[in-house]
Amino acid sequence: MPLLKIAEVKAYVQRAITAAFSKVDFSEETFEVDRCYINKDDIPNRDFKMYGAIEGTFVKSKHKSILPKGEGAIRPFDSNVRRYPVRGELVTVKEINGRHYYSTTVNVKGSPNENTAKGASSIGSNVETVQEKMGDTFERNIDIKPVSCCEGEIVYEGRFGNSIKLGLNHKNNSPNIKLRAGQGETSELPLEPVNENIETDSSSIYLTTDESVEFDGESVTGKKILIKSDGIFIKGSGENGEVRIIGDQSINLNSDQIKIGNGANQPVVRGDDLKSFLNDFLTDLDITFTNAMAAITPAGVIVTGGGPAVVPFKAGILALQTKLVNNTMLSNKVKTT
Repeated sequence: MPLLKIAEVKAYVQRAITAAFSKVDFSEETFEVDRCYINKDDIPNRDFKMYGAIEGTFVKSKHKSILPKGEGAIRPFDSNVRRYPVRGELVTVKEINGRHYYSTTVNVKGSPNENTAKGASSIGSNVETVQEKMGDTFERNIDIKPVSCCEGEIVYEGRFGNSIKLGLNHKNNSPNIKLRAGQGETSELPLEPVNENIETDSSSIYLTTDESVEFDGESVTGKKILIKSDGIFIKGSGENGEVRIIGDQSINLNSDQIKIGNGANQPVVRGDDLKSFLNDFLTDLDITFTNAMAAITPAGVIVTGGGPAVVPFKAGILALQTKLVNNTMLSNKVKTT
C-alpha cells in the first residue's frame, strides 16, 4: 500500500474524533433519587457493577428512560470518588456512549448533611424540603454545620460532622491539613459555618507547618503532628511488628498510668530514689563495720566501738526496712512486665 499523505492522516484522525464525540451527550439533566443500591442484598441479580447505582425520575423529562434500556438504574460517574445520594436528593446525570451516569449532588439547601428536594420530579413540582424517610438508616441531623474556610482552601466534607481540609494558616499562608471526625463546635444559626477545634471535636489529626495551636492547655507551635481522641492505638503488624518512635531531643510520655508490655503491673524503679537508698544503706554498713564490735543482748545486736556514738544495729536495719515500705523508689505511674 502507498504511504498516506499527512493531509489524509489528519482527516482520518478528525473523523475518528468526531465519531467518538458524537456518542457523547455533554448536556446534563437533573434526576431525583428514589433509591440508592447500598445494601448488597438489594442489588438486582447481585450484579455488583451496580453498587451505588440509583433509581429515580428525571426532573424535566419525567418519562425519559434510563440508558441503556432495561437496566433501570444509573451508575456513579467516578469509580474512585463516590458521593452516594439519599432518597429525595437531586443529582446531575449525563449520557456517555449510550449509558447514563450520575455525578454531583445538587446543593439545594447548602447543608453538608442532606440536600433533599422530594417531589421535584412530580407533576406540579411541589417540592418537599423536609421529609421523614431518606433511606433505610440515614437520619437528618440539623446540627451538622459546614466547615469554616479561608480563601483558596480545599475541603472534603462528609455528611456527619467529618471533614478533611487541605488548608493554610491565614496569618502567614503556611500549609496545614486538618482531619476530624465528630463536630464539636455548633451554632444556633442555621448552616452557619463552624471551625474545627482539636479540643472539642471527637477525634482529630492536625499536620501543621508554621502556626500556633492550643492543645491540651498549651500553645504548640511550628512543624507538628497533633493527634487527639479518647484513645490512640498504634500497632506494628507482620513478621517484624516494629513500632519505632524517634525523638532527636526528647520523648515525653505524660499520663496518669504508663504501661510497658501486656499485663504490665510491676512498678519501675525511680533511679534517684534508689541511688539515695543505696547510699544510706552503704553508709550505715560502713559505720557498723568500722566500729566492728558487737554484742548480743536481749535488745538485739548492739554495735559499739571507739567512736562517740553507739549504733543499735537492729534499729539501723529497721530504718532501712521502713524506707522500703514507704516505697519512694518505685514509680506510681510507670509499670512494666
